[in-house]
Amino acid sequence: MNRVTTEFMKFLMHPEAHERFMEKGGFLTPHTGVDTSKYASDTFRSLHEVLQNATTFRFDGSDLMPGWVGAGSFWTGMVDYTNGKSAQEVADAIQASWIAGQ
Repeated sequence: MNRVTTEFMKFLMHPEAHERFMEKGGFLTPHTGVDTSKYASDTFRSLHEVLQNATTFRFDGSDLMPGWVGAGSFWTGMVDYTNGKSAQEVADAIQASWIAGQ
């Protein structure tokens, strides 16, 4: 990794980096050291509070799948299903990719 990349990654660990994104809106951070007044909206300030007070963290099923399935065929399959493909067609395609990837 080059020096510039390393320094940028270090910067991203500091509250200031998060606050710059927060001010622009559409960004929620779990960083405990940020100034929440920097959020662009009350909604995100409230969401930050919910995030900070959470006692449970959950994954969806795709997090436990191999990458080629969870971020690949499963994701594509869910989009295909919402666009009208049958559940059986989607399930068959996901299963085929699982088998092919092993």
